[in-house]
Amino acid sequence: MIRTNVSAAHLPAADVARHYKALSAVERAFRSLKTVDLHVRPIHHWVADRVRSHLFVCLLAYYVQCICLARC
Repeated sequence: MIRTNVSAAHLPAADVARHYKALSAVERAFRSLKTVDLHVRPIHHWVADRVRSHLFVCLLAYYVQCICLARC
């Protein structure tokens, strides 16, 4: 059973199940970002702009990695 706070009028049960199943892909992407898959060393920032910038670079690297793997 999957529970959600979104009404069935806005998101049918089939869509809820589909989005839940896609959650594993999101978790796999975050795991890839946190491990050595991207070879991005952990950098600790305290300023909000730097945190956003670091996250942007990490997500961009993940995106480039996915595109390169898809073409190979």
